Amino acid sequence: MLPQEKGAPVSVSNQRRAAVYRLFSADGTLLYIGSSYTPDRRCAVHRRKSWWPLVARREEEWHPNRSAAYTAESHAIRAEAPLHNRMCKTDYEAPATPAVLRRIADNRIRGKVSGEAARVQWRAIHKASDAGHGWAEAQRQGELAWIEHIEASGLFPGWAARRRRSYEDRYGAVAG
Repeated sequence: MLPQEKGAPVSVSNQRRAAVYRLFSADGTLLYIGSSYTPDRRCAVHRRKSWWPLVARREEEWHPNRSAAYTAESHAIRAEAPLHNRMCKTDYEAPATPAVLRRIADNRIRGKVSGEAARVQWRAIHKASDAGHGWAEAQRQGELAWIEHIEASGLFPGWAARRRRSYEDRYGAVAG
């Protein structure tokens, strides 16, 4: 397990809906894009910003979980370049808060585990192919090997569970 704090397991609340919100001025200028479980509370924090008096309107788009909201927020910030998002600046560095440091560490580990799983997947594909299975069956076996590797790691259970559900939707339930 990855520690959040000493001895605490990593937990990602991926079951709560989260919003991506956009703050606009009266003339329609996009001022800021953010994400939060509770946009009202998050905007209360923004009220201390120098640009807050310009805010005339807020729009929200809801996502099934925080992970989806983070992804949508990142894409929107890059694509829409709001005036007051520091992430739009080329010299932006994420603050070294405990939450940011955890996400950075989680992403590094996710990348390593995913790389290992991809190697396991390719070995399973080649083994199935060598055993005379067609490409579609070899791919199916490789995907199952990937899922089982991620599950066996004990890390990122939500990620593995989503992949297994997707797999089972396509191929039916398989003992794993």
